[in-house]
Amino acid sequence: MSGGTRSGPGRRGEGGAPSRGDAPDGKGSGGEGAGGTGGSGGEAPTDDPCDLGFALDLVGVRSPVAAVVSVGEVLDVVLATSDGYEAAVCRTRTDGARLGSLAAFEGLDQLLRCLRAGRRFAARVIEVERTRCRVEVGSVRA
Repeated sequence: MSGGTRSGPGRRGEGGAPSRGDAPDGKGSGGEGAGGTGGSGGEAPTDDPCDLGFALDLVGVRSPVAAVVSVGEVLDVVLATSDGYEAAVCRTRTDGARLGSLAAFEGLDQLLRCLRAGRRFAARVIEVERTRCRVEVGSVRA
């Protein structure tokens, strides 16, 4: 089954997703990251259970949306309900089009809890093809 894979343990400062501009955590990093396997540089781990960061492949990528999404684009991570099931999905910021879902990875339950509590997350596209999209997800700081 095509689930997501994590890079790092999931907490920011412990190998989580690097930040850039307004994604994922609202801080600029001064340059592009080389990939999703490294940490964020000198960020210390926090006690905030919603200070999450990870890289994974989206599930159920919608080809028409993937065709217009670019590497480096920032997506909103939001809760969506379908047939009584709750999911975390990535939507484009321009028109709210659903690109795909965040599913089948360690930490999904915590992400859903944080979204339900009103915490904001963003995903930066790091790879995109017609039926595949890899993103770096992190909390958005106010």
